[in-house]
Amino acid sequence: MFHRVLPYKDVIDNMLKSNSDSIQLMLSTGEWQQLQHVKDFLKAFFDATVKLSCSYTPSAHELLQHLFAISKVYRDIREVENRDETLAPIVKAMTTKFLKYWDDVPLVTIIANCLDPHWKVKYTVKMMQKYKENLGLPAQNEEGRVNYALETMFNLYNSRINVARPASTRSSAGSGSHHGLLDDLRDEDDLDENASMNELKSYNLGMVEKHPVDILDYWKRHSSASPTLAMMARDIFAVPVSTVPSESCFSSTNRILTDKRSKLGPNIFEKLVCMKDWIDAENRAQHFVPGETSSCVETQGSGTATEAESDDEEYDPKDTELWYLRNNY
Repeated sequence: MFHRVLPYKDVIDNMLKSNSDSIQLMLSTGEWQQLQHVKDFLKAFFDATVKLSCSYTPSAHELLQHLFAISKVYRDIREVENRDETLAPIVKAMTTKFLKYWDDVPLVTIIANCLDPHWKVKYTVKMMQKYKENLGLPAQNEEGRVNYALETMFNLYNSRINVARPASTRSSAGSGSHHGLLDDLRDEDDLDENASMNELKSYNLGMVEKHPVDILDYWKRHSSASPTLAMMARDIFAVPVSTVPSESCFSSTNRILTDKRSKLGPNIFEKLVCMKDWIDAENRAQHFVPGETSSCVETQGSGTATEAESDDEEYDPKDTELWYLRNNY
């Protein structure tokens, strides 16, 4: 609401000035500035909610970045608070609530951010340090914490790969081929701990990506050069940050299990839900609400709404990312 009102500040003031009965409702310059600060503060939360509630793109690596953006807004408002004490109670209450959940950032989020080629370990550590500074939290050894967590998970995943490799070498050696011994020696070299750690070091020492890239496509292309990190990325990026998409699945059942279809058995109900999701997945429209389109026009004289959507009009999947903001959700 604030972002719609602020551009018309002068219009609203002139309108209230023209009416003597409404002149007492006029806002002062300081009050307009407070609205601007509150709008900027809430926008950071809104942007994070929209981005982290997406269903078609991974979001685990973006949580820390949005928390950092929110911490910067807290820092800016704290500076304003020193000049205007009216915001102090609001800022204090919201800061306390925020730190209740995000005083300690989950390690899985930190590791996910490290696996983002735009940040890697170097800039993830810097962001963690700035995050603590913006929120007034005590400084810690963030670099040691991040490196220890990443190396621990890397060694765990690397051990899984190492356990799976000897089975293939034994089968090749038992075939009687002279190449069996050579394969064993090569695999022993691959299993060397220093050689495996070079994968992690080379990734962190490499250049960061300066242009936007599809993070899933990035690790797919680098799966041969960095198999352990690619396996980590595959598992970590599959973790959804928000529960909004899963909660929408429960809400969608109300449109299937209605009063007229209240006796559907669990097997039939499960098949209906799966079939609808598979069909919608072809158009990436799992969260598209039927009957609500952008081309909704009102029928004159009848007072009813009629949806007219052409068959040749392509559906933009980006529109579905705001599905939870619709009125009938």
